[in-house]
Amino acid sequence: MMYGAPAILHAKHFSVDDQVAVIGSSNMDIRSFALDFEVSVLYVGEDVVRRVREVEDYYRLRSRLLTLAEWRRRPIPKRYVDNVMRLTSALQ
Repeated sequence: MMYGAPAILHAKHFSVDDQVAVIGSSNMDIRSFALDFEVSVLYVGEDVVRRVREVEDYYRLRSRLLTLAEWRRRPIPKRYVDNVMRLTSALQ
């Protein structure tokens, strides 16, 4: 999904099923897990999951699907910047 420009959505939460949700500050990479002092909390319970899903639904309504074909059509300068940022992410 892609959030409407010029906004960037940087939410770090997800629901697993009707009983489990995770909210935290960590990214899904080794730096966040091993080097940075970040944390994620696992919540169990229908009430918490319901509220997390309400937020997820709100974000989805304001987003649009970004297709692989659209992603591949990015301009070359944009691809270059994206690749440089990915390569230097461990230094940032």
